[in-house]
Amino acid sequence: MRNKQENAELFERIGKDALSWLAQAQELKMSADALLPHLKEAFNIPPALPGAQKKRFAFFHSYMLLIGLSFENLIKGIFIGRNPALVSKDKLKSEILERKGHGIADGARKIITLDQHEFHLLQRVEEFLFWAGRYPLPLSSGVYHNSEAQELRIGRSDDPRVIDCLFEKLSQILVNERQARGA
Repeated sequence: MRNKQENAELFERIGKDALSWLAQAQELKMSADALLPHLKEAFNIPPALPGAQKKRFAFFHSYMLLIGLSFENLIKGIFIGRNPALVSKDKLKSEILERKGHGIADGARKIITLDQHEFHLLQRVEEFLFWAGRYPLPLSSGVYHNSEAQELRIGRSDDPRVIDCLFEKLSQILVNERQARGA
């Protein structure tokens, strides 16, 4: 069994390893992708059938939450790869991403140029990461209203394709930057 100091050193070593963040992101995306056939099937069920809406929401919310977690890990991995000082033996600095560490849309925009569709997709995914994939309501009615007004809790048929492309672009940035540093 490791002592507290050894665990602190291991915490720092894992935290500063961009590939650890990438691996976690890939695992989460793999889990989300496993839900896609069930999600597509649920959307083919006539909405009037008993349980159809419940099934749709369950798969959709879970898919978007897992995708959000995968992007959060990937984006944090890029920032940590660029600045390992964001991780110490004691903690991971909270300012890596805005919105209590869940601001993936603005975080990704600091890494690559996003077209309007990609940015809006990440805003929608972020909403599930921040609250819609976990709770029935956010902490304030203003956040709820903004989510409704901007249609941040809906899905689009091309979301999985755009997610795959964007995930691949960001993954490649993490890997390329790590190789360029000689790590």
